[in-house]
Parts: sequence; C-alpha cells; structure tokens
Amino acid sequence: MIKHLSLKAYGKINLGLDVLRRREDGYHDVRMIMQTVGIFDRVDLVWKEEPGIQVETNLYYLPDNENNLGYRAAKLLMDEFGVTEGVEIKMKKFIPVAAGMAGGSTDAAATLKGMNRLFDLGCTLKDLMELGVKIGADVPYCVMGGTALAEGIGEKLTPLAPAPD
Repeated sequence: MIKHLSLKAYGKINLGLDVLRRREDGYHDVRMIMQTVGIFDRVDLVWKEEPGIQVETNLYYLPDNENNLGYRAAKLLMDEFGVTEGVEIKMKKFIPVAAGMAGGSTDAAATLKGMNRLFDLGCTLKDLMELGVKIGADVPYCVMGGTALAEGIGEKLTPLAPAPD
C-alpha cells in the first residue's frame, strides 16, 4: 500500500483565447488553446489512518481549509468513493498566485490523481476529468495537460499534443 506520494502540478498558459458569450450561469463560453508549461507546484499526499483532510502550504495567505481547491478535490473523491481514512496535503507553491496559470486548479488535479493512486480508487483520467469540472473549469485540462483546444467553459477538451512526463 502506498502511504506517500510526491507529485508535480504543472502550470498552464493560454496561447489564444476567444470569449464567445456570457452564459446565464455566470460563466463564459470560450474557445482557447492551453499549453502546459515547465513551472510547477509540488503536492505531497500522505495517507493517514485517522479520518479527515489536513492542508499545509508554504504561503501563509492561502487557505488551508475547504476553500483550498486541493482540499475540495480530496473531499470530492473521499465522498464519492466512501474513503474513511484521511490524508495530509502539503503544497509547495511555485506557480505565481492569481497569474492565470491555473495554480489552484493544477493543485486540485494533482490531488485528484494522487488520491486515486493513494486509495486505489480505479479512476481513469477521463473519470478524474469529469469529476474535476465540479471543482473548477480548468481542472479537467490540468488533469490531462499537454496542448489542447478548450471549449465550453473550458471543460470540452480536444488534445493537440501530449503532456510532459
């Protein structure tokens, strides 16, 4: 059984962005090309016997509770699959905060992938992408990575080139 995982959560940039219209739900329909870049956050997941989720970051101003997207990702999978053990999530942030590089979304994506492995949930990348959109529009792309055409609110993805690693 795996008890600790250390993951790279890669940032992204938009190579092109067209905002098509504002939707009734407050989102915008978009058409954009997204590209994974080399800068990444480090996300460590540690299995714990005691139930619950603990989040720790190297930036004092980031939330360490249910307002953190990594926390939300862990909770989503724990609730979806009835996970009764706990997890400690340690995030070391290198992606600039609020820079449009999907720092929070990529941390959530790494947490989804890591939780899947840590708790042997058996999800495919497609499964994780479908769950990820419940956390945020960029999360499915961050699960997939690479170069992609993104449409809708960003959740309809057409891969154009594979992700690194």
